[in-house]
Amino acid sequence: MSRLSIAALAAVVLISATAALAQNGAGSAPAPKESEQYDPMIRTKTHCIENFARSAGRLAYLEAKLQLTAEQQPLWDKWRQVLATGAEKQRAECLADLPAAGTHPTILDRTSHFEQMMETKVATMQAGRPALEALYQALTPEQRLALDLPRHGAHAGHRFHHMFEHGQL
Repeated sequence: MSRLSIAALAAVVLISATAALAQNGAGSAPAPKESEQYDPMIRTKTHCIENFARSAGRLAYLEAKLQLTAEQQPLWDKWRQVLATGAEKQRAECLADLPAAGTHPTILDRTSHFEQMMETKVATMQAGRPALEALYQALTPEQRLALDLPRHGAHAGHRFHHMFEHGQL
């Protein structure tokens, strides 16, 4: 059998198994009550905390990946502190701006929230720029490549957008 045939067969088996599980309810959680259903337009406490945690995790991963020298570490620490302060402010703003239970924010509410979060992100980026430039100049070409190249095969624009959206910059 060719690789294509094997891949096609595996896809059919996976789809069939998924459909069978969905039909008999095996492996699935009970359906949430109507009042508990997820509404993507409402920010939740979990969402605010998850974004903060992912940001911290990405920075820890990047620090470990860079294998910083003793001379580079203080430069990293300075940049990381600016980003951590900004991320904490974003988390606090997100939590403070949660809609009341059972309410749906209007487009004006969502736009206002988005503007506030973007203002905080831009301020964090501006505050961190001098520390980032100093760190970048101290890195080896290999370390710079770790910062310059997109993660997981994503293109550079997506990486910047992703880091920006999640408060890493």
